[in-house]
Amino acid sequence: MSSELHKPLYVQIQEYITEMILSGKLPPETKLSSERELSQELDVSRMTVRRAITEIVNEGMLVRRHGSGTFVAKPKVSYDTRELISHTQSMRSKGISHSAQLLEFSQVRASKRLAGIFEVEIGHSLYRVVKLHLANRVPTVLERSFLPCPRCPALEEYDLEKTSIYDLLVERYGVCITRVAQTVEAVVARETAARQLRVEDGTPLLMITRVIYHKDGKPVEYARDLLRGDYARIHSEFDL
Repeated sequence: MSSELHKPLYVQIQEYITEMILSGKLPPETKLSSERELSQELDVSRMTVRRAITEIVNEGMLVRRHGSGTFVAKPKVSYDTRELISHTQSMRSKGISHSAQLLEFSQVRASKRLAGIFEVEIGHSLYRVVKLHLANRVPTVLERSFLPCPRCPALEEYDLEKTSIYDLLVERYGVCITRVAQTVEAVVARETAARQLRVEDGTPLLMITRVIYHKDGKPVEYARDLLRGDYARIHSEFDL
């Protein structure tokens, strides 16, 4: 590795490893050489190597696994906030192989909280739909949606594994979406969600809470989606 006197050694090593990752010479899931091996290879101290690796871990390009070592992180699906209303469309637009599994389809009665969200009476009939979205066969999003039955009659007749709820609302039920309210928060996977997303209990997740509104101002979908933190990132861009 060439010497660049104006840069600290750990920065040079950080840039060297980062370039190896970005160029594909270190593909995702590749195990990095140990700190001792890298220090010998690069002729620097282990402390210098450790600092460089820590910086790359903090950037999310490397991940440390207790008892196993340091690995190149898997690439994340980057969602624009506007894309979160349809995970199906978002993945396909990025060239990612998408599939879905319908885990639950049922009719339920609106609780006080759901009745307040949908502006209906307590006990109003709602569809509950739970879908697992897979990116390149890896489960990445657990989508849980509620929709008013009168707004979406005969929803059970559609193949919800192959058709997105967003597409059905717009194309089949004539919903004109004029507003979407979303919140994002960090949570951890617990029991059922952990098993469905194939992660360990306590794994970091992103939870997206979403309400979609028709042009008449009435909510037509309420959803709470869980995204695997190791596969997803969210970005937003706007003019000031």
